[in-house]
Amino acid sequence: MLASQRTIDAREISVAPRRRSADDLLRLVPGVLLSQHGAEGKGQQIFLRGFDAAHGSDVEVLVAGIPINELSNIHGQGYLDLNFMIPEVVRSISVSKGPFQINQGNFANAGTIRFELGVDPAARGTRVGYELGSTIRHRGVVVHAPRGAHRETFVAFEAMHDQGFAPGRKSQRVSSIGQVRLVDSPSLGSLDLLTSGYYARFGSPGALAAADVAAGRVPFDGVYQSDGGGSSIRALTSLRHQISLGRGRLEQRVYGQFRHFDMLENFTGYLQDPVNGDRRAQMHRFFSAGYQVEYQRPLVESLVLTVGGHWQGDSVSQQDQQVDAEHGLVHPNWDLGIGQNQAGVRAGLRWKPTRWLHLEGGARADLFAYDVIDRLHDDHRKKVLGRASPRVLAAFRLGERWSLFTAYGRGLRAPEARSILAGVTTPSDVELDRYKGGTGRIFPSDAVEVGARFTGKRYVSAGLAAFGTWIDRELVFDHVSAVNVELNQTRRLGVELDLSVRPTEWLELRQDLTLAQARFVASGAPVPGAPPLLSATTLTLAHPSGFRAGARLQVLGSRPLPHGARSAAYALLDLSVGYRRGPLQLDLQVDNATNTRWKEGEYHYASYWPQNDDARSTIPTLHSIAGPPLVVRLATTLYFL
Repeated sequence: MLASQRTIDAREISVAPRRRSADDLLRLVPGVLLSQHGAEGKGQQIFLRGFDAAHGSDVEVLVAGIPINELSNIHGQGYLDLNFMIPEVVRSISVSKGPFQINQGNFANAGTIRFELGVDPAARGTRVGYELGSTIRHRGVVVHAPRGAHRETFVAFEAMHDQGFAPGRKSQRVSSIGQVRLVDSPSLGSLDLLTSGYYARFGSPGALAAADVAAGRVPFDGVYQSDGGGSSIRALTSLRHQISLGRGRLEQRVYGQFRHFDMLENFTGYLQDPVNGDRRAQMHRFFSAGYQVEYQRPLVESLVLTVGGHWQGDSVSQQDQQVDAEHGLVHPNWDLGIGQNQAGVRAGLRWKPTRWLHLEGGARADLFAYDVIDRLHDDHRKKVLGRASPRVLAAFRLGERWSLFTAYGRGLRAPEARSILAGVTTPSDVELDRYKGGTGRIFPSDAVEVGARFTGKRYVSAGLAAFGTWIDRELVFDHVSAVNVELNQTRRLGVELDLSVRPTEWLELRQDLTLAQARFVASGAPVPGAPPLLSATTLTLAHPSGFRAGARLQVLGSRPLPHGARSAAYALLDLSVGYRRGPLQLDLQVDNATNTRWKEGEYHYASYWPQNDDARSTIPTLHSIAGPPLVVRLATTLYFL
C-alpha cells in the first residue's frame, strides 16, 4: 500500500456526475486527464503524473485481470479502447501510481488501473435503463444479476446512438458482457467464465487551425472534412481459476481476444500532397491468446512469498495508406504482418515483522519476441528483447492514524513492432524513414515515491505523495509524419494531494490535486503535452431516502506544446442529481454546466487547407478540437427485484 494508491468503489461510481462510458470512469481516478480527439468509440488521450500517455503508452489498464493495452497498435503504442465495458457492471476501480509492485507490467511507467467487474448484492436483480440526451443521444442497457448468485455472475447488454454536439462527432455502439461462476467448490476452487462482444462506429472531426477559426473560415466546433472516423470490433473471453492449496493460494487465467480497428484521418490537410490531400487510412487486426499464473504462500506467519508468470501471443496484420477524397489508394505507407510474444516471470516477498512496519520487495523479468514481415519491401526481421525490473516499497505506521510510505521501481515500455524495421536499408543503401516509432529496444524508467496518509476515525482522510520518474528515452507524436519521434531522457517531478471529508455516511467532499514538472534532462526544456496542474473537486451525496447528487469541478493548467507553444487552461463543472423510489430510478446529468467554450485538444504542427488564403508553409501553428458545450442527459432505470 502506498499513499497514492486508491480504490474507487461501486458507491462512488454510482453517484459520479459523468457516467456515459467506461472512459468516463477513468475520470474518477485522481490525477487522470482524458482528451477525446473524436467521438465515443475512439481511444482517449490519457495524461497522468506528468505523462502524455497518448492512447495508453504509459498507463497499464487491466479489465478483470486481462491486459487491454495493445502492443504495436497501428494508431498508437499501448492503444486503449475501453468502450466495450458497460459502466453498470464495473464493481471497483483500483489505482496504483508508478511501477512499484511486481505485478505491474509493460506500459506502467505512470501507473496501473484495474477494473473489476461484478454486481454487488444491493444492486442485484434485473434492471432496464434508457437514457435520452440533448445531442440526440439514445442509450439502452439491460443488466441481469440473479439474486443469491455470486457477485461475479451477471449478464449485460448495451446499445447507444449519439449524433454528437457538432459535425464529425456521431457515434454508435452495441456491447454485451457476461460473467458466470461455473464452479464454486472447497476442493476444486472457483472457475469464472467471462465473455464480451462489441462493435462501434465513430466520427473524428480532426483539429482546426487557430488562424482559420479566428478568421471565421471554419466554425469553432466545425470540421474541414466530414469523412473522418472509423470502426472498432472486439471479442473477448477468459477463464479464471482460483484455489487454495494448503496454506497457499493459486490463481490462473487463460484468455483470448479478437480485435479489428480501422480509422480514416487527416491532420495536415493538403500540406504534403496538394492534389490528393493527406488522408491516411489505417487498418489493424489481431488475434491474441494469453495465460497468467500467480501463487501466494506464507513462509512464516509474517512473511509471504509471491511468484507468478505470464505469456501472451499476438498475430497482427496492419496497413497504413494514403488515400484520396474517394478513399482510393494513392500510396501505401506500410503493410506489415506481425507475430509478437510477451512473457515474464516475477517473484517477491511481503514481510510484516511488526504491526507498524510493512515491507515488499522483488523483481520481474520480461521478454518480448518480434517477428515482422514487411510485405511492401519483401523484408523479414526478428528480434528478442528482455529487461529485469526490481521493485521495493515500505510502509511505516505511526500510531492508529498516520502512515509513511516510500517506494522505488523500474518500469518498462516495450517497442512497437514496426520499430524493428527502423534503419532498414535498400540495395542502394538509402535508409527508409517511413518506419519510425522509436528504436527497437525496451525503454526503462526509474521511479521513486515518498508519502504520508492520515486516516481519520470518521470524518477526514488525506494523502500526500511526492514522486519522481526518469525515463530513458521520450516518445513524442509528430502530427506531420504521423509517427512517434524518439527524443532524449526526461524526468518528471511532482506532488499529489487527496483530501476526503465525510461529515456523514452519505455526504463526501473530495479534493484531488496533482502538480507535475516534466523536463528533458539535458536541455531542461518542458516535455510537450505534460499537464503541470490538474485539480478535481468532487461533492457526492447518496442519502438513504433514495436522493443522490454529485458535482465535479475539474481545472487544468496550461500545458506546453511542441516548438515552444502552450495550450489554454480551462475549468469544467459537471452536475448530476437522481432519485430512486421503489423500483424506479431517475437521473439527470449535466456536463459542462456553465456552457464553457473550451478546447478539449490543442496541438502545434504545420498544416494547409484550401480555404486558407495564406501560402503553404511548414511552420507549425496552433490547432484545436472543440470540447462539448452544455449537454443534458436524462436517464430512467426500472429494477425488477
